[in-house]
Amino acid sequence: MKLVGIGDLFVPRWAISRGFAELAAHGVQVETVEWQLDGFDQLQAINLLVEQGGSDAVEPPEEIFAAAAEAEILITHFCPVTRRLIEACPRLKVIGVLRGGYENVNFAYARERGLLVFNTPGRNADAVADFTVGMIIAEARNIARGHHGLKNGEWIRTYPNYQHIPDLPGRTVGLIGLGEIGLKVARRLSGFEVRILGYDPYARPKAAAQHGVQLVSLNELLAAADFVSLHARLTADNRHLIGSRELALMQPTAYLINTARAGLVDEDALYHALKDGRIAGAALDVFEKEPPGLEHPLVTLPNVTLTPHMAGGSVDAFVNSPKRLAADMARLFERPDAVRYLLNREGLAAWIGDNPAHAASIT
Repeated sequence: MKLVGIGDLFVPRWAISRGFAELAAHGVQVETVEWQLDGFDQLQAINLLVEQGGSDAVEPPEEIFAAAAEAEILITHFCPVTRRLIEACPRLKVIGVLRGGYENVNFAYARERGLLVFNTPGRNADAVADFTVGMIIAEARNIARGHHGLKNGEWIRTYPNYQHIPDLPGRTVGLIGLGEIGLKVARRLSGFEVRILGYDPYARPKAAAQHGVQLVSLNELLAAADFVSLHARLTADNRHLIGSRELALMQPTAYLINTARAGLVDEDALYHALKDGRIAGAALDVFEKEPPGLEHPLVTLPNVTLTPHMAGGSVDAFVNSPKRLAADMARLFERPDAVRYLLNREGLAAWIGDNPAHAASIT
C-alpha cells in the first residue's frame, strides 16, 4: 500500500517519513512530496482563502497531482485536497490531515467516494494550553504592556486595571470547551490554586471531575469567573457565542481569553465592553480578519493583549503530528473499530470488506 505525504513549511517531508515509518510493518510504503511555497505570507493567504471559500478555493500545483496519482493513503497538513485532486487518485482509500481542522479537504466528496478521512485533534493541545496560561498572566499582570512601555522609553506603573490586579490563588477560571485543550488548561491551572468551572454541552463528566472542573451552565460560568477562556471549536451553531448579552453577565473585574477561534466572539460587542469598562480586559490570539491592522478598534484599546495567531505554533506540535496520526492509522490494520481520529466511521465497513483479515475486529 502506497502512502504519499505532502510536506510544507511547518511539517517537513522528513517529519512525515519519520512519523509514518511504523506503518512499514503493515506493508505501507511511504513517499513524500513538497508543497512548494514562496514563504509564510503566501501560506497564510492560501489558508485564509480556504477558510473563507472552502477546500476547493485553491488547487494544489501539478507536481502534487503527479506525486499523488498512485496513492492509496494521502497525508496533508495545509495543502488543499480538492475534489479534482481526489478524482486524480483512483486508488485512494484514506486521507489524513495532520491537524485538528480539516477545512482544506473536500470532506463531502471524500465521503461520497467512500474514503476514510482522519484528522489529528489535539496535536497542538500542549502548545495552546501553555500559551493560554501565559495569556491569562500576561493580561492580568500587564506583562506585555510593561515590556512595550520599556522598549519605547517609558517607565509605566499605572495600568487600566491597577486598582484590581489579581493574584491567581483563590480566583475562578471558567473554561468554555472541555476537549483536549480545555482539559490540559485545567490541568496546568491546578497548580495555581484556582477554582475551575467548565461549560461544554458535550463534556465528559468523569474527565471533567478528574481534572478538577466543576460543570455549570454558560450563564453561571460567565457570572462567576474572574477569567473566561474559550476552547470550543467554531460551528454554525456557536458563532458569536460571546456577544453583548454574555459580556454583560461577566464581572467588571473579569478577563476574556480567546486562543480558539475568532468567530466565537462578537468583536464589536467585545470592543464596546472593554472601552466602557464593563470587563477589565481581554487577551486575543485570533481575529475575524487577520492581520487585524492598526485601524482595528481592538488594537486601539489599552486593556487588551494581542498576539498574531501563534498559540499552536511550537516545534513539537508540528513535527510530532505525523507520529500521532500514524499511531491511530496503524489501528486500521490491527483493530479498525479502535481508531480514534476517523471523521466518518460509517466508512469502516467498506474498509473491512476490502481487508477481510480485519473483519473479526468490528464489534
